[in-house]
Amino acid sequence: MKKVRTTTRIIYKNSAEYEFKRPPLFTDRTSIVKWCVIVLFAGLFARLIYIQCFLHTKISPIVDRMVERERVETSKRGGIFDTKNKPLALSVKRHNIFLDAKEIKDFDEVKKALSKNGIKIKETKLSQLKGKRYVPLNQEVTNIEQIRNENLKGVGDEFRYVRKYPEGRLLAQTIGITSVSGSGIGGIEKSFDRYLRGKVVKVKAYKKAVGISIPEEFINKTKLRASDVILHVDKRMQFIVEEELREAFIKNGARKAMCVVQNPKTGAILAIASFPDFDFLDKKKQIENLKNPIISDYYEPGSTFKIIAAAAALEEKKVGLDDMFYLENGRYKIGNSAIKDDHKFKGSMNVAKIIEQSSNIGIAKVAQKLGKEKLYEYIRKFGFYSFTDIDLPGEIRGNLPEVSSWDNLSLANIAFGQGVGVTALQLINAFCVIANDGVLMKPSIIKSIENPYDKSGNKTFEPKEVRRVISAETAKTMRTFLKNAVEFGTGRSAKTSGWTAGGKTGTAQKFDVKEKKYSDKYYVASFCGMLPALEPKIVILVIIDEPKGNYYATSAASPVFSKIAERLSMYLEIPRDITENENDGKNEIA
Repeated sequence: MKKVRTTTRIIYKNSAEYEFKRPPLFTDRTSIVKWCVIVLFAGLFARLIYIQCFLHTKISPIVDRMVERERVETSKRGGIFDTKNKPLALSVKRHNIFLDAKEIKDFDEVKKALSKNGIKIKETKLSQLKGKRYVPLNQEVTNIEQIRNENLKGVGDEFRYVRKYPEGRLLAQTIGITSVSGSGIGGIEKSFDRYLRGKVVKVKAYKKAVGISIPEEFINKTKLRASDVILHVDKRMQFIVEEELREAFIKNGARKAMCVVQNPKTGAILAIASFPDFDFLDKKKQIENLKNPIISDYYEPGSTFKIIAAAAALEEKKVGLDDMFYLENGRYKIGNSAIKDDHKFKGSMNVAKIIEQSSNIGIAKVAQKLGKEKLYEYIRKFGFYSFTDIDLPGEIRGNLPEVSSWDNLSLANIAFGQGVGVTALQLINAFCVIANDGVLMKPSIIKSIENPYDKSGNKTFEPKEVRRVISAETAKTMRTFLKNAVEFGTGRSAKTSGWTAGGKTGTAQKFDVKEKKYSDKYYVASFCGMLPALEPKIVILVIIDEPKGNYYATSAASPVFSKIAERLSMYLEIPRDITENENDGKNEIA
């Protein structure tokens, strides 16, 4: 059998013979379909290559505008917590609905669906929608999932964080507030804004092909969270302080009232309050009350300042415990002026009695033994006319004339707290020196900074010793003086039931700038004390500025200390060191 080979196929005609033929290109329908498909896909592929290579830069922005919208988003602001991790400031997520007018086909349907879910669209808002891609409704949404389930074309949602203060006005001036943009204003919100604020990121919100926004949980974005700030302040202690201080502020009709509670061993601020306070719900009207007067105002301390001259004179051995000072029957002439004791003490007193009974003449004579330069030196060593570097904004140095400008009268006046300006924080720090065996600690209100997702930025604030001011022996002697002042002297109204207390009263005339003399009408009453007296666990300062009626510290300030100290001692479970029958009557010596 003869056969001929071709490049295509062999065709057999019968069993006896066969021949070879080349078939035509399209001999059946199947081949036609196959080639059509090949040509079609070849064309589509060529078109795709053309679009990707030559039209990419033109088409890409158009597509982006159709399916995504970029917004700047701040990560969740960190919280502020008390020492037991109770929240004082938190950022809460709040959702908002926005409309894309180009995607909405039936405004009435959208309006009706949103209204059913508590979202109202005003008629004026509808008229503003023409062609706009982003129209926020600015209404807080609580049922965001229900709205998403409506699958409304042209309706999207976004969220922001709103700052909330769970304890209301508690610790308001110390915490501060945030602006509309989320930045800290005042207090810890401002001074630790760099930790609380976190990072700012750009987030893209995408839409499905039908114009419905994709819920945020399906959007691939980096989750960022700012750090939390933990305070030394105890919320319960703060509540006790504010409750008692508010009552005293109202009762005395005072211009201001302040209180600080501090741990003398560590410098930690356990409570800090002042009135009038700041109301988070009335920010515009009361913004001036956001300033914290405990660190941003100074005042003349009066007799509480006598501890400086007494401690310095003992430390420098310029005065002995048995040295007696004649009190001039209540009037002591220095140059052309005279200083007075309201109670016209007769005879002589040693330095212990001078502190106990708060004699101006006595402490002036102690200061004369010490000298101007040494008194100035110890005022500075105790921390006055210096920044304490507390973790709060707005601190001032106070006022202290240069020693070169002092005369003999200045020396006497400054020794009993006249002619010098101190902040409340500086004053309690000085008393903490005596309570802490002569060592000055840096005051601190921040315990730690913590981030649950990024522990590399965590920071713990350890107690920081500034310097030794006086010896432990001198500090112990001064604590005995202050204990006697409460038991037998001017501070008897500061006694507590169950605990010994040591402290010093201060009733200071305010200087009238207009009249250029000390006022006979306006006073500052203060008491700073420690408890228990000889081994203090806490130090408490109470200041009542311009009390009406009885302005003496024994009436306006010391009783407030007593109430606060008693309640805090019970809360802290400080062991009692006296029985109730050891508390006798309370006198009224200023």
